[in-house]
Amino acid sequence: MATLAQPTLSRNEWHAVSIALSDAASYGCASERHGLLGRIYAAVTGNEPRRPLADKKLETIRRYVCAARRHHPAANDLLPELEAQGYSRAQLDAIALLSN
Repeated sequence: MATLAQPTLSRNEWHAVSIALSDAASYGCASERHGLLGRIYAAVTGNEPRRPLADKKLETIRRYVCAARRHHPAANDLLPELEAQGYSRAQLDAIALLSN
């Protein structure tokens, strides 16, 4: 019986997943509010938009988790970018399962 490779992620990658899950619970993954309305909203409510993670690869994971959690089509749009960054389909499937 063949054993399947485990979908392992680095500590930083799991931390990005954790941040995304926390963002989803607290802010609904609303990561950007651009323009004048966004600035007015921030001034009135004091709620600042979530800032992107400094590492592009980790930010892509964060966006993927948020999109997968909302069952948004953007999750599928991010798959080619994540695969190009070296993530396997097993890793991405595991992240999507955790996101739900």
